[in-house]
Amino acid sequence: MTVNCFRFSAFLCVVSVFLAVSWLAHGVSSADSIGLASEDEIAIRDVIGRQLDAFQRDHAELAFSYASPGIQEQFGNPTRFLSMVKAHYPAVYRPRQIEFLHLVNIQGTWVQEVMFTEAKGNVYIARYPMELQGDGEWLIDGCVLVLQTDKTI
Repeated sequence: MTVNCFRFSAFLCVVSVFLAVSWLAHGVSSADSIGLASEDEIAIRDVIGRQLDAFQRDHAELAFSYASPGIQEQFGNPTRFLSMVKAHYPAVYRPRQIEFLHLVNIQGTWVQEVMFTEAKGNVYIARYPMELQGDGEWLIDGCVLVLQTDKTI
């Protein structure tokens, strides 16, 4: 299993990997998917979709604008952020196919799952923790990307 993640620190990356392994082992059935307004569900998928579209157009500033303040602080500028995505997240940067999956609440954090198929046919599941801003806008607060070795998905 290959896992890529970006967050505030190495500790949080380790926690993200642990959560990814737990989600794979136990599925998302233990998560609460009730309690989020349908407008918020749409907004979460929309912001992820807009960031993916910005990656397709190599629009670093726009892609960076959909990241949470903590992610922006971690990478410092749009160019560095886009470079990281190109280098470490090619399935997200240039996917062949995208499918939005479950939106679940994991210990108070809404996490959107997205399935990516990349150019070589490999399938990845990305888990995007989302952060609600004071103005009501949802921003992306990281990404855990796991290569699926089971080809029956």
